[in-house]
Amino acid sequence: MDTILVSNRVAEPSRTGAVSGGLAAVLLSAVRTSGATWIGASGKFAPAEDAHVPTHSKKLGAGTLTMVDLPVTDYRRFYNGMANAALWPVLHYRADLLRYEPEFVASYRAINQIMANVVADRARRNSLIWVHDYHYFMLGEFLRERGFAGPIGFFLHTPFPTKSVLICLPEHRTVLKALAAYDLIGFQTDEDLLRFRDYATTKLLATLIGQTELQFGDRRVKLGVFPVGIDVDFFAGSARKNVDSNKINRIKRGLHHGKMVIGVDRLDYSKGLPERFAAYERFLTIYPDERKRVSFLQITPPTRSAVDSYRRVRAELAGHAGDINARFGDVDWMVLRYINESFPPDQLAALYRVSKVGCVTPLRDGMNLVAKEYVASQDPDDPGVLVLSKFAGAAKELNAALVVNPYDIGELAQALYRALYMDRVERIERWSAMMKTLRGGNINRWYDGFIDSLHESATSLLPTASYSVA
Repeated sequence: MDTILVSNRVAEPSRTGAVSGGLAAVLLSAVRTSGATWIGASGKFAPAEDAHVPTHSKKLGAGTLTMVDLPVTDYRRFYNGMANAALWPVLHYRADLLRYEPEFVASYRAINQIMANVVADRARRNSLIWVHDYHYFMLGEFLRERGFAGPIGFFLHTPFPTKSVLICLPEHRTVLKALAAYDLIGFQTDEDLLRFRDYATTKLLATLIGQTELQFGDRRVKLGVFPVGIDVDFFAGSARKNVDSNKINRIKRGLHHGKMVIGVDRLDYSKGLPERFAAYERFLTIYPDERKRVSFLQITPPTRSAVDSYRRVRAELAGHAGDINARFGDVDWMVLRYINESFPPDQLAALYRVSKVGCVTPLRDGMNLVAKEYVASQDPDDPGVLVLSKFAGAAKELNAALVVNPYDIGELAQALYRALYMDRVERIERWSAMMKTLRGGNINRWYDGFIDSLHESATSLLPTASYSVA
């Protein structure tokens, strides 16, 4: 069966050396090996506000990448407005940061319709379409309007919030009722599925069939949980290969035989970075003997710089990092290295391996693949320790990590100390348990599992008689 993947952006092969986000890494690997077509925005813009848009395709392994030049005004309102100023904060439980304008929804619909045209033009009778993430909640509905009757699945990479948070979004029902057009809706965790089920039955008036099916008028939609995995062998192999590279050796020499804690996150208020810096400052305060024994490396590529809330958090972090270094630093010791740039995945794997602690403490995250990458990159004979937020989807699988509440600055500071001085036997036990989980849910199993479930859902559920909710 011909598979078409759809997401906001397509990561072109020339850009894959830098970290471009979990979704991009997952889909690139899938396209290379499965022969799928991946369709998304190119980052360039069409010359006019017109439904006819330029597209560009190129081969990638066994598959194809198709990039779409979208209308500039609609895309900016769609991306900076609806997607990242409205949907993203609500999905991450930050309704206080919600910013909404009526034209956001209009442009969101417009971009979803344009992408539906592009996908429908490329879809064949036997195509299976898999739509990714909150940018395209409405895409399935527009594909049905264009006559596509084949299987369409949707996977949400972010958390799904409680209905009390979600209803803060104006026109939430207008956007989310379109999910009735999909045959299968996938989530990262059981909790996300249950929260969507509650919202759909109370706000969209769906009827629950069993535990994992919803009836929307004449449409029946299957729900499923599919935790995103990683390429475990890639990170393990890259860590071994690059751990003694010149760049990594320079970093190790700079530690002066001390220990390193690492954090790797996009610049985003959902990642808990101000709280993490505060916890590290608390750590240095309550454990003063550690001040020249430990260094923190925080790698934070900037993103979404056109959104006010992102500019504010970037300024806050830069100021806090400067304060910590001024208070605790020394002429030959950098207490906190705060770096706003991307690193290639193979270099990240080596940095994970030489770091005694991986600090992954988002305030809310759908999964967080950095947690999995850190574990996969460790030396089996002397692994580091993962400190992981209880609010990351990864905590449901990696419960052998030191699981913390990222809002509790004192608890996080103490967890850093415990991780740094955990004995080798316990570290190996915890790492082994997590590696078993990672190998059981790697990227290929995730991809194949969703595709198989979508095919089964589309053939077992009721025919597509109607795709909308009254």
